[in-house]
Amino acid sequence: MFPQIVIISDAAGASAARELVRQTGVNAAVIEAAEEEAAARVTEVFAGNAGVAVARGRLAAALKNRADIPVIEATLSVQDMAELLEEACAQVQKDRPRIAFVGQRYMFSSPETIARILRAEVTILYYTRDEELPALLDQAKADQTDCVIGSPLVCAQAQKAGLSSVPIGAARDSLLSALRTAGRLADALRREQRRRQEIQYLIRYSSDAIISLEADHTIRSVNPSAEKALGHSAQELIGQNLLTLEGLGSVAALRKALDNSQPTYGIALQFARASFVANITPVIYEETREGSLVTMQEFAVIDDLDERVRQERRRRGYIAQARFAEFPSKSPAIQPVLREAEAYAPFDVPILITGEPRLAKSRLAECIHNASMRRRNPYVSVDLGTIPPENQFGLLFGQRGGGDIGLVGQAHKGTLFLLDVNLLSPDCQRQLLSILRYGNFRRKDSLEPIPVSVRVICSTFADLLDLARQDRFMWQLALTLHGISLPMPPIRETPEDIPAYLHEYMDQSAQRFKKRVTLTDEAVVHLCRYPWKNNLRDIEYFAARATILAPGPVIGLDFVREQLLPDMEDAQREQQPHIVADEEELALRRALRESGGSRAGAAESLNISRATLWRKMKKYSLE
Repeated sequence: MFPQIVIISDAAGASAARELVRQTGVNAAVIEAAEEEAAARVTEVFAGNAGVAVARGRLAAALKNRADIPVIEATLSVQDMAELLEEACAQVQKDRPRIAFVGQRYMFSSPETIARILRAEVTILYYTRDEELPALLDQAKADQTDCVIGSPLVCAQAQKAGLSSVPIGAARDSLLSALRTAGRLADALRREQRRRQEIQYLIRYSSDAIISLEADHTIRSVNPSAEKALGHSAQELIGQNLLTLEGLGSVAALRKALDNSQPTYGIALQFARASFVANITPVIYEETREGSLVTMQEFAVIDDLDERVRQERRRRGYIAQARFAEFPSKSPAIQPVLREAEAYAPFDVPILITGEPRLAKSRLAECIHNASMRRRNPYVSVDLGTIPPENQFGLLFGQRGGGDIGLVGQAHKGTLFLLDVNLLSPDCQRQLLSILRYGNFRRKDSLEPIPVSVRVICSTFADLLDLARQDRFMWQLALTLHGISLPMPPIRETPEDIPAYLHEYMDQSAQRFKKRVTLTDEAVVHLCRYPWKNNLRDIEYFAARATILAPGPVIGLDFVREQLLPDMEDAQREQQPHIVADEEELALRRALRESGGSRAGAAESLNISRATLWRKMKKYSLE
C-alpha cells in the first residue's frame, strides 16, 4: 500500500519521526533527504498516487518550490517551543537570559506567553537564504544574545559565531499536529483521486464515443470508442480542431451547440459515411467555459430494430414502463439513491440494487433502463426466485442447435434485469461474468462464444460478498457486481412513501375484485406508522384484504384497527400479523405445518412436484 504521507527530515529528526509514526500507526514514510533531492525523493515514493508531504523549515520551502504536491509545514507549537526554551535557559543559567529562535519564515509560533513564564527575553530571527545566516548570527551576538535555538545548520553557524545553541530536533508535538492535518488532507485527496479514476473508467469503457474539447474546440482526449467511430487513433486526433476534421459533414448545428452555454442533445452528425447522434455538454469551471464534452452514438446502434421486431418484443412484455419522474417517493431516505441511479443510467456499467425482499427494485431497474441510451431496445426482467436452479441455464442462454436464443439473446442491445441474482446457479454465474468481461457467453457442450451486447442490472436481498466468502457465489462476479451498488431502504424507513403505495395497490385491488374502496386520511396516517415487515408484499396483501372485507366504499381508522391490523397498538412487538390474501398460500402453509416442515411430505399432500413446491414457497416467502 502506498503511503499517504511522507515526512522529509534531516538526520537529526528522522529517528524521532519514525518512532512517532510507529506509535501512532499513521500510514506515513520517513525520508532523510537534503534540500536538492527532497522533491525527487517524495515524487518517487508517491509514484503518481495522491499524497501529502510534511516537512520543516528549509526542507518545507524546498518542497513548495520544486514539487507539485501539497506540503504541510510543521510549525513549532507553543509546547515544543516551551521545552526548547526551558533547555536553553538551563544551559545559559542566568537571570532573564536572551534567547533567539532562528529559522525559516512561519517556522515558529508566538513566544510571548512562554517567555513571560520562563522569565526570558525571546526574539525570532528569520532568514530566507543560507548566505544570510552568518550576518544574522553576528547581529544576534552584537545584541548580546545568550543562546540560539534552530536547525543543525543554525547551531553549527552559531558555534562559529561564538554563541551557545540548542538544536530543534524532532519537536514531537508540532510534528504530531502536522501529521493530523496531513492525514485529513491525504484522505480528501485519495477520495478525489478515486472519483477521477471512476470517471476515467466509465469514459474509457463506455460504448459511446466520447470526445473532450478545449474552449477553442481543439480535441483534448478521446476514448477507444471515439477512435473507432472516427477511424483515427488518439495520437492523430488530439490537437486537431473538431470542426475542421476531414470527413465531417455540415458543422453549423455542431458549431452552434459547442458555442452554447447550455447542454444540447440529439444533434445529427455525418462523419465519412457514418451517421451519428451527438450530445454536447459544456465544461464550466468558476463560471468560465473551459471546453466541451461530446458523446456520440451511431444511428445503427440507437435504432437497429425494425418496427416488426419492436412490436413482437413489446407483445412479449420486454419493455420497461417506469421512469424516474414518476417514481412514487418523497422520502429523504431514498432520494440520494434515485439521484445516484439517474447519474449512472446513461453509462453502460453493471448496477447492483440491494435491500430487503419485496422493495421497488424492479421499478428502479426500469427507470435506469428508460434513462439509458438503450431505452428503445428490449428490457428483459427475470425473477430467479421462480426458476429452479436446474432450469436456469436453458431459459437464460437457450438450447444449442435450436432456434431458442434464450432470455439473454432476447435482451441483446437492451437491458437484462436479474431479480435476486444471489439465487443464480454456478453455471449461469460463470456465463454472466463472461458477458460482463468479454461481451459473450457459451452454451453447454459448446466452445463457440456467442457475442451479446446487454446492459446488466441485478438485485439481491443477500450479501454477495458474504456468500462468496462461504463459497456459495463466484468471488469475481460478486466483486464485479458490487462495483456500483444502490442500497434501497426498507418501507419502514420511508414512511413518507406509504400513502402513494397504498393508493397504488388499492387501485390494483379495485380492478382485480371489481370493487373500489378508499381509506380515510385518519386511516392513512395510522398506516404510515405500521412497520410493514415484508415491505411492498404486506402493503399489497393489506390492500387486497381491505378491499374484500370493507363493509362500504370508505374504510376508517376503527375498521383498520379492529379488522385488519388488530395488534398495531403494541408497536414494540417483534411479531406482526401476516396478511394472507390467497387461498393457495393458506393451503401451502397448512401442508407445511401438517408435514412438520417436510417439503417432500408437503409436496405429496398437495399432489405437486418438489420443484413446483419450491417455486410456490419462494412466491410467498416461505423458503
